[in-house]
Amino acid sequence: MRRRPGPVRDRLVPRLSGHLETLRPYDLAVIALTSAAGAALASPSPDPAAQGAAIAAGSAACAAALYAADYLTRAEDMLAKPERPIPSGRLSTRVALSAAALASAATIVIACLVNVRTLLFVGAAAGSSYAYGRWLKDRGLWGDLANGFAGWSCTLLAGACLAVSWPPAGLVMASVALGLQGTFSNLLLAVHDYPSDLRVGCRTVPVRHGPARAGALLGLLSAATYAAAALTPLWTGRRPTTGFVVFVVGALVLACATLTAASSRRAIARHLLERLLLPGALLALAGRTGAAVVFTALAALVVAVTPRPMLEGGFESGFEAGFEARDELLPDGPLAPEMGSES
Repeated sequence: MRRRPGPVRDRLVPRLSGHLETLRPYDLAVIALTSAAGAALASPSPDPAAQGAAIAAGSAACAAALYAADYLTRAEDMLAKPERPIPSGRLSTRVALSAAALASAATIVIACLVNVRTLLFVGAAAGSSYAYGRWLKDRGLWGDLANGFAGWSCTLLAGACLAVSWPPAGLVMASVALGLQGTFSNLLLAVHDYPSDLRVGCRTVPVRHGPARAGALLGLLSAATYAAAALTPLWTGRRPTTGFVVFVVGALVLACATLTAASSRRAIARHLLERLLLPGALLALAGRTGAAVVFTALAALVVAVTPRPMLEGGFESGFEAGFEARDELLPDGPLAPEMGSES
């Protein structure tokens, strides 16, 4: 008697989609690229094995952080985003915790085998991510900064530790540029999450000061990001290569396109492509232009094949729907007096 595949498929597909949505392939792609850039920039003669270790450790650490973040924000997501993997039942809390623990263990093993100092930056990133999930998301810009620098600056410096004993001082400006871009990413998502954050009382920058002021802050963060990127060759003592210039100019064009359409869902997809180009530029600055082109193209392919609802559909327009939500909630809501005083 043949078995009916339906029930198995009906259970398996939602679970796989839950893991895929939690892991956010577009985040894993940029983390891998940033880790490779850190290893390449840190060493005068980049070692492919060191870059491979950096990519593996960075990807494992990112996976651990993503599973842990979904676990830590499950109560808030139950109210604001019930379609997320844990609230929807596609991913159990036990599986999320187990996956976070396994990915953390893999990161620790790689770091101990290559350079135990890597764990300093991995630990700093993990601590910031935990603080963001527990407390800092309600602290406005402090939360965006913590998440941005934990996700991108620490990734670059951890990647460097897998190539040399300690990250050189020349990487400071590159890590600042990536941290500012990560802060931009977090704030952009907060702008698009404004209606749901307002409904659950999450005190992000758009909720505290309004979407319009948050949009102005996005412009300042973008300008600071590319000012730091422009100073990176001088800081590292490397001459800017043609590849570096092309990647930075391309990223700047995409940044402008993101800002001019920040209220639309297309802004998310544009920014996800933009943030690939800056670590690609750093890889080209290290003299690995060919690798930068290949890695960035592969990462862009990951973004391109990611289902559009994962990139855009989960975000409401903070500039449009957000004002409707505020008008609906503020007159009698607990945020009314405080928001009135701050905005």
